[in-house]
Amino acid sequence: MYGKGIYSAADHPERTVGTYCIEAVASWCQAVQGGIRLTDALKKICDAFGGELAAVTRIDHSIHVDRTASTRIVAFDRRANLASDISGYRVPCAKMVCGEYFSAAKIGSVWHAHVSDFGQQNRISRPLVQRRLVESIVIPLAHHANSSDFLEMHFPSAVHAAKLDNLELIGATLATAWKSRSMGLLVKNCHRNAHSDLLADAKSGENTDLLAVDNPCRLSRAEYRVCVLLSSGLNNEAILDELSIGISTLRTHLRNIYAKTETASQPELLQRLMLHAAPGRTLQSWGERNVA
Repeated sequence: MYGKGIYSAADHPERTVGTYCIEAVASWCQAVQGGIRLTDALKKICDAFGGELAAVTRIDHSIHVDRTASTRIVAFDRRANLASDISGYRVPCAKMVCGEYFSAAKIGSVWHAHVSDFGQQNRISRPLVQRRLVESIVIPLAHHANSSDFLEMHFPSAVHAAKLDNLELIGATLATAWKSRSMGLLVKNCHRNAHSDLLADAKSGENTDLLAVDNPCRLSRAEYRVCVLLSSGLNNEAILDELSIGISTLRTHLRNIYAKTETASQPELLQRLMLHAAPGRTLQSWGERNVA
């Protein structure tokens, strides 16, 4: 166990939701309907509760606790815009905080853990410890057949009990609003964040078009085709049909692509591809050119 637990406002009936929560809830409800950016709502939540970082994460039930594969993350990071040595939030902590209850944790409940209890030598705790964040809070938002959605928050100091109670009081509201979110909200916001990040990388010369005519990553013909189809919006099943290959072959291609493009997962690869995605880029117009 990681020093985690569940806070319940029912234990403190004398406390009510503070006015600082109202704006956060209102912004969240507006964001899930597409009225404002999800990152703006996450900022309001950080402002209300004194957090340094807040994120909505979708995590595959089958992945290892500290892996990024099959994970979508939309995050507001207060320090990311202030310090050049702070990288984006890459590895969610929900699976570690909720432990064995990860895929069945009560929707809207509040789970907490002290960062020091994670250990200091894994991919989750290392960046948090380096930033001197001390406490993490997770609220389950939804469970799907193969994945779960969470609201995660990280704090530079211990969270006061009154604020934990307020989080418990609004947790169900946040989850209910998330359930009625506009279609494709998380994916849309992931792409929007990725586009902004990659534009900054491109300006600094650190990012190139993976599918440029000169094939900078030296992709094979098959790997190039997979990337073209991914950048066109096809999912794995559609790629299997388009290329008439099996799932094991596709996995091999993806592993090779990750190594050559220095990406760690399919979502990260998609983020790299989307910056330079062109409507006219198809297998016929691009897939046969300058590939091994």
